[in-house]
Amino acid sequence: MTDEIQPIDLASVDHVLKTTRSVRKRLDFERPVPMALIREALDIALQAPTGANTQTWRFMVVTDPVAREAEDLRQQQREALMKSGGYLMQHLQKAPVMIIPCIEGRFERDDVFTQASMWGSILPATWSLMLALRARRLASAWTTLHLQYEREISALLGIPDDYTQAALLPIAWLTGGDLKPAARLPLAEVAFQDRWEQRLD
Repeated sequence: MTDEIQPIDLASVDHVLKTTRSVRKRLDFERPVPMALIREALDIALQAPTGANTQTWRFMVVTDPVAREAEDLRQQQREALMKSGGYLMQHLQKAPVMIIPCIEGRFERDDVFTQASMWGSILPATWSLMLALRARRLASAWTTLHLQYEREISALLGIPDDYTQAALLPIAWLTGGDLKPAARLPLAEVAFQDRWEQRLD
């Protein structure tokens, strides 16, 4: 008996990969998000690779309105730092669900190898989460401005001091129709082969 290989619908997979992005102005702040969909997306995120299979990731799901409002700490200062994200910053607390991906350990003063290993254990899972949400017609935005107040947010939500927050994802239904692929630099400008100065064939 041979193992069967599950067929993959490449067109659907490619569509999700090409159209998953940080959605800021098209989040539906009025429509509730079923927790069953959040659980499904998180289950998929847990299949992401993790360094040495340590699985030291944790995901803080925030649905409490009081906690969501507190996430909007020092809103005006954050807006000044990133004007293009001003709309999202003004409405962040309205998102039906927020997820803060965390990884065990504090490594900001460690060597590049350690930092890359740690980030490499949480960022793929976070991206997988965004892809899984997108496949379920939910939108999210990868934000990091809250990390200026990581300690205050950890205290608010009870996140242990020895865990590092990687991002904050506001999650809501997508409004305004489907997403399209973004404008990106051509492959010839960003990919190299064998030597830095040699473009990928």
